[in-house]
Amino acid sequence: MEFQSTHEHLLSQSITIYNDGFGLVKEMREVPANKEVTEIRFMNVSPKIEVDSILIEGLHIVEQSYTSDLVSKETLLEKYIDEIITIKNEKLNKAWEVRLLSVSDHIIAERMDTGEILIDPVGQLIFPGLPKELLTKPALVCKVMAIESASKVDISYLTEGVEWRANYVAKISGSTLNFIGWFQISNNSGMIFSESQLQLAAGKVNRYKNNLPLVTQSSLFSAAEEPKFGIKEHSLADSYVYSMGRPVTILNKQTKQISFLNIQEVAFRRLYKIDAHSEQAKVVVEFDNIAANKLGMPLPQGVLKVYHQDDNGEMEFIGEDAVKNTAVQQKVSLTVGRAFDIVSESWEKKRDRSGHFDYITYIYKVHNQKSAHVRVDVKHEVFEQMWEMESSSHDYELKQSNELEFCVHMSPGKKVEVEFTYKVNRRTEE
Repeated sequence: MEFQSTHEHLLSQSITIYNDGFGLVKEMREVPANKEVTEIRFMNVSPKIEVDSILIEGLHIVEQSYTSDLVSKETLLEKYIDEIITIKNEKLNKAWEVRLLSVSDHIIAERMDTGEILIDPVGQLIFPGLPKELLTKPALVCKVMAIESASKVDISYLTEGVEWRANYVAKISGSTLNFIGWFQISNNSGMIFSESQLQLAAGKVNRYKNNLPLVTQSSLFSAAEEPKFGIKEHSLADSYVYSMGRPVTILNKQTKQISFLNIQEVAFRRLYKIDAHSEQAKVVVEFDNIAANKLGMPLPQGVLKVYHQDDNGEMEFIGEDAVKNTAVQQKVSLTVGRAFDIVSESWEKKRDRSGHFDYITYIYKVHNQKSAHVRVDVKHEVFEQMWEMESSSHDYELKQSNELEFCVHMSPGKKVEVEFTYKVNRRTEE
């Protein structure tokens, strides 16, 4: 005896969506006691289920399979090869019983009354019924031992076709910015998640196979949702999980945005950075992800768009950059463009040899054409392995073993030359 488990038997449902275009679906379904049931069909599962990920607990299962042989004209015809069907011609007001012989290229049938062979007969095809093995929706089919008592069955599986990302917007006004974050969730799994508990996992999860990136095919972009309950984040193994504080409905082929950040007056720094390849300084917006700066939560990777409000109150777009997965106590640093009026040039001034040492002098010439004081960070890479600083016109910080950064404070209209000399030990190369 067969039992069909549908949405009516669903007690709870949750989905955890990962960055790489897949999700973990977890359901609890009620299965009534019935000793005569030997097969259960769990309906309303994802058409993009990963079959080797299915985990069912709460039943004694002897065999399980995922069936996606869905009803269509082609599958119906194939199932009825060598079977009797009816062809009804409305214009002639006649009907004939025929036996299907082939449906590969053309419909070929044998009339039961005359034995004539028909090719692509004109008329409506009438089938006696729907074959048991054909389904209208995919199903997880389990052969089970006798069900002695009512059970609560836990079903878990991975599905492709779901993905999420974080989107950020920052509005700069004066010395602070307003920081807004949205979770954008896309569902192309072929399944509806209705009033489900939603979790979003940030971080890289290793998969054995290479999942192809999803192509967004959203036909509906929902209105953005403001959270009525708080969003909580917690660590899970080496990732972070963001849990929505309320049930969420995500339709198939829908993209939905859920607000998770709306922080006012976050302190930030505007920096200008140059290196040996720069003609114009990079414009960098930087702020600290700490509680004292009204933040202090793990920030998932995403794209941040930056707007600036000028003295007249007008808001303009000034650039965007990617936010990396950023832990608490780390800083967010974004390159949003190039400064029109901070220009630079650099060159190697001289290179002298004395014994086993080369003495290399380098110059960065920076011109601040702005009408305001600015801070410019000058980055220089040393490509030699064994080196040591001899002299420098400005203080510097060693960022890495071969990377220097000079911090230069510049008055309006001022030109500054950063000059330094380092020696390279060539003895190790001999």
